[in-house]
Amino acid sequence: GQVEVQRVKTVQLENQNRLLQSRVDKLQVERDELSAGDLQNEIDTLDGSIEMLEEQREVLYSQFEALQQHIREQRQQIKHCHDELHKHRSELQHVKGKITSLDLLQQHAMGKDNKHLQAWLVAVKLDNNPRLAEFLEVETGWDRAVETVLDSYLEAVCVDSIGPLMLGLQDLTDESLILFESGKAASPMAVCYRETTLQPLLDKVSSAWQLKPLLAGIYCADDYATARQVSAQLKDNESVITPDGTWFGSNWLKISRIKDSKTGVLQREKDTRLLKQRQNELQSAIDLLEGQIEHAEADLKAAEYQRESLQQQHNSLGSELSLKNAQFSAQSARLEQQQRRWTQISNELDDIGDELAENSETIAQARWLLDEAEQIIAEQEQQKQRLEDENLQLQAEHQHIEFAVNESRQQVYSIKAKIDNLRSSEQTTGKQIMRLQSQQALAIERIAALENKLQQTLAPLADEKNRLELMRTDKTQLEARLKEQRRLQDDSEAAITHSQEEHTRVQRSLNSQKEALDTLRFELQESNVRQQTVNEQLKEIDAEAETVLKQLPKHADEAHWKKTVDDLFGQIERLGTINLTALEDYKAQAERMRFLDEQHADLIAALQTLDQAISKIDKESRLRFKETFDKINSGLQEKFPKLFGGGQAYLELTEQDLLESGVNIIARPPGKRNSSIHLLSGGEKALTAVALVFSIFELNPAPFCLLDEVDAPLDDANVGRFSKMVEEMSASVQFLYISHNKVTIEIAKQLAGVTMKEPGVSRMVAVDIEEAVSLAEI
Repeated sequence: GQVEVQRVKTVQLENQNRLLQSRVDKLQVERDELSAGDLQNEIDTLDGSIEMLEEQREVLYSQFEALQQHIREQRQQIKHCHDELHKHRSELQHVKGKITSLDLLQQHAMGKDNKHLQAWLVAVKLDNNPRLAEFLEVETGWDRAVETVLDSYLEAVCVDSIGPLMLGLQDLTDESLILFESGKAASPMAVCYRETTLQPLLDKVSSAWQLKPLLAGIYCADDYATARQVSAQLKDNESVITPDGTWFGSNWLKISRIKDSKTGVLQREKDTRLLKQRQNELQSAIDLLEGQIEHAEADLKAAEYQRESLQQQHNSLGSELSLKNAQFSAQSARLEQQQRRWTQISNELDDIGDELAENSETIAQARWLLDEAEQIIAEQEQQKQRLEDENLQLQAEHQHIEFAVNESRQQVYSIKAKIDNLRSSEQTTGKQIMRLQSQQALAIERIAALENKLQQTLAPLADEKNRLELMRTDKTQLEARLKEQRRLQDDSEAAITHSQEEHTRVQRSLNSQKEALDTLRFELQESNVRQQTVNEQLKEIDAEAETVLKQLPKHADEAHWKKTVDDLFGQIERLGTINLTALEDYKAQAERMRFLDEQHADLIAALQTLDQAISKIDKESRLRFKETFDKINSGLQEKFPKLFGGGQAYLELTEQDLLESGVNIIARPPGKRNSSIHLLSGGEKALTAVALVFSIFELNPAPFCLLDEVDAPLDDANVGRFSKMVEEMSASVQFLYISHNKVTIEIAKQLAGVTMKEPGVSRMVAVDIEEAVSLAEI
């Protein structure tokens, strides 16, 4: 085999040398082709073009950023102007509403809503003439005084002359009218009264008309004392008035405090003028803001157009730069690839040369080994035959010995297993014998004890049987009486319960009727107010309510129409001005919408996880609440009879859901059938509370428990049972209690009291009971 291997190896190496030589020729040709330098020149040209494009792009980017900042500033300015415009429009709307309200009040106060009088004024062409109150300017603080003096003259119709109207006055039969000639100009007036200078009320009023006939002889005083002092010296046709409208004469006094629609006419007129002035200012500001917004939006549109142009140039340069970069990257990659390939070819040629030299040496060595192997083959063939014969003989002997060893091992394993079984059986039997002997001794002792107990029990059995018969007879009689008493008590309780339910039902029905009556009153009052408002609105547009009602369609719904009007106003207001940046805003909002959708999905996933956690917590809470409730209920049922000497108490849930349910305490002391814990006495409530608290303490013991005069409402028998319960619980809980009861104090191990030997000075006194007992015994 070695000879054949060397022969084949020699042939393979010769073939490999021929292939390697052919590979060397091809690599040399490829290396010569890669040595050209044209690709480096192209790369240098592209690098220069890329640098120039990047400089141009940076310039455009700087211009674009500056323009973008200008656009942001313009948008911010437009937004600010829109906000100001919206604020001004809202204020203007509010001012218009207030002006409308004040005008309505003024029209009513000045009698302009009197249809018959208004018709007469229209007939004599005086319906557009102003009223006296509309052109009066009163000094601040003296409005009330002027209104008191002028009173109904404030609604006087101002005319140039009364003469031409004399014939038309005959048509006024049922209406009141005051006409004021405004053709006379006003003249200032100052009056000196003896040594004291009084300012006439006419000086407090500014008007272009002559008001002297209405305000002559009326003077001003700052307070009542001055007015009273001056009024005693006035003439019969003179008077004095204070700022609050109190009017003094020489022998009379007039106070008018009735507040109606005519009160505050001058102040409303002043407020109306100020509001109209504010309305004009707001309208001017709105016009100015609208002009600024229009100019800013035009500037913004031009800037955006310029930005789009710069963006297109920037994108064009970016595309060209990307193309040049791609070409540069491709050429650089090609150059780098050529350099790597040239290096790879050179390395490969060196490797092939080394491999050719190595193959030549290997071929020479293989041929020498081939000759030597052919000489050794004959010797190895003879030795091979002899070794095969010896191997067959040794295999036969090995099989015989291995069979014998396996049989011996099986016998040893079988014997060991039998020994272990016998030892285990011996130990088990011994233990059973000892256990049976112990059980036999215990059984003998138990039999003897039972025989003695049987003898002791049989002795008094006859007497006990007789007593048992007597007690059974008494028990039967008592049970019959108890049954009758319980029946009577149940009937009484049923009657009381029925009466209480009937009273509750009647009371609820009465309350519901009262609430319904109050609701109807409120609705009636609201309807009256709305009716008055609607009538006033119809008067403003010269419409009649009956005509409007007849023209209304059958399916008309005020609430629906009002909602529709409000929605339309809201839509119009929300539309605002045309937004030229809507496309960009839409893109930004779409991107934000996508981000919010992702967050919404995350929140939904988190919400599901949270719901699962809440469900798990609720399940665990219900389980723990149920366990705690059952344990406390069991403790209450056990401790309540001990504290009361009988009876029963338990806890019950108010609802099916454990997490939403409340807990009721049902306590029934012996001899009582209470339907509510509120029917218990103070001592019974205290003992019930103690039973519940001790049940909770038994469930979750605390280091100590503080009781503050719990035994105060208890009688002696209940105090004894309470003290016994405290003694039992003190094995696991340390009790600190405040008490004045001797029975309770007797169970204490340590006493601490407060004494006052001297007035106002308290001192603590402590007594160790065990130490006091030991001293008393000595």
